[in-house]
Amino acid sequence: MAKYKTISVTEETFKEFERMAESYGLSNKGLVEAMLMYFKVSKADPRDPKADNPTDAIKALDKRLIGFIKEQEKKLLIPIKDAVFEIASSEGMPRREDLRIVNNNVKKIISQLEGKQ
Repeated sequence: MAKYKTISVTEETFKEFERMAESYGLSNKGLVEAMLMYFKVSKADPRDPKADNPTDAIKALDKRLIGFIKEQEKKLLIPIKDAVFEIASSEGMPRREDLRIVNNNVKKIISQLEGKQ
């Protein structure tokens, strides 16, 4: 049989705790266990509630990564594609099939980069 311990908190803190447990659909015991697991996994410091939220940090990193990919697309991939189009159009009909192959490869690269967002 499991042994239980008591935690002493003010009545106001306990009421807030009960409201929180109810809002998550958890028992008081379930909320304590969930909180412990959250702090253990996220390594968040419960003493500093103004610390960066890990979710916000991930979102910011995601935005930076997407911005980087878009910038690479503008500065590298699109100019390369345009240069290939220009070369292919100056070469005439025999080079159109080569152009289609290169165009398809560029599209694959772009879709792979977008898929990693």
